[in-house]
Amino acid sequence: MNRNYLFGMLFIGMFVFQCHSNKVVYDLPDTISKDAKRNFTAYLDEGQALYKINCSNCHGIIGNGIDSIPNFTKLEIETYKAKLALKNENTHGAAEKLSYQQIESILHFLTFRKLK
Repeated sequence: MNRNYLFGMLFIGMFVFQCHSNKVVYDLPDTISKDAKRNFTAYLDEGQALYKINCSNCHGIIGNGIDSIPNFTKLEIETYKAKLALKNENTHGAAEKLSYQQIESILHFLTFRKLK
């Protein structure tokens, strides 16, 4: 009975640690209100989910406690935004199945994600 209890507690502890370690931290200004921060964080989390579904096959995703998303530079993100706004044909294949708002959410997620 003690052994089962110990293994159960160990499993729960590992599960909680894994869930906590996968949480993305965002680099948001300190001056933003709590309500705005909560709403914007939810928007950025949506961008993360969209990234995971649509981009992670080629660009990696958070897994096993490791953030394997490439550290896109600000210039790379801004260039992609410009191509998107100009409806450039060389944007990206995944962009064809997403709305403009969904792509914006992904780009904001990449912009505000705190790099390790």
